[in-house]
Amino acid sequence: MAALGKYQFPEIGLSESIELGKKIVREFAGEVSRQGLARSLGMSQRGGAFSARLNALRLWGVGTGRSRVRVTQDGLSAVAPLSANEGHRARMTLARNVLLFVEMSNRLGDEPYGIERLGVLLEELSGAGRVNVARRLTMIDRIFTEARPYLSLDNSGYSAEESQAVSSISSNHSDESDPLEDQENLRYTDNSTVIQGRRDTGAHSQRIELALPDGNVSLPETVGNIDAALAVLWARRQLVVAEELKDGRSIPTPPRDFSSPPV
Repeated sequence: MAALGKYQFPEIGLSESIELGKKIVREFAGEVSRQGLARSLGMSQRGGAFSARLNALRLWGVGTGRSRVRVTQDGLSAVAPLSANEGHRARMTLARNVLLFVEMSNRLGDEPYGIERLGVLLEELSGAGRVNVARRLTMIDRIFTEARPYLSLDNSGYSAEESQAVSSISSNHSDESDPLEDQENLRYTDNSTVIQGRRDTGAHSQRIELALPDGNVSLPETVGNIDAALAVLWARRQLVVAEELKDGRSIPTPPRDFSSPPV
């Protein structure tokens, strides 16, 4: 289990742990033996990669147990939410189970940070030496960045519907991204205010670019990501509708096919 000073932290991100919980619910009705889960993942139950996933499942609070792994109630709310609000609240609850990330969020707030500042902060919080912090710094930065939107006290200013669709905010200090996570997560930037599609050179490089007053969304063009972008737009529409109704302006009826957000 990964540790830094007095703190334990997961080596696997929140979204990946929720996906593992989803697998346990879908394939094993929410509970499975350690051996059975390892076999279904094609891993050795005594291997480091499998242990890291189980430890992360427990640290985030998605699952519990050792010889048998069971999805928790909070995990179930994140895995199979009855509504976008429930799923978002569940992710907030799960993110706050990792005390190190809570402390980091409290100290950093919503401001962008540099990697050197993060290293100094981790030394101060954990009491660990510089060498130990440096060895884990990149991993902690990556996993914390994913969870950060759910740790913010004001939740970055987004509605629950938008935050449910947007599970990763790209911090200003780094342009690095995991290509596997990039297929599922939206990245926020802060440049123009237009909506456009862009085709770069190379296979599978077409992306969706969606700019909002709070930031821009950039993600690969897949069916799932198009649905996620539509969910963000629908949530934004609801906010604009509320403002225009407050001002006494009439609201056009949406087309029949877009009378409800994508599911």
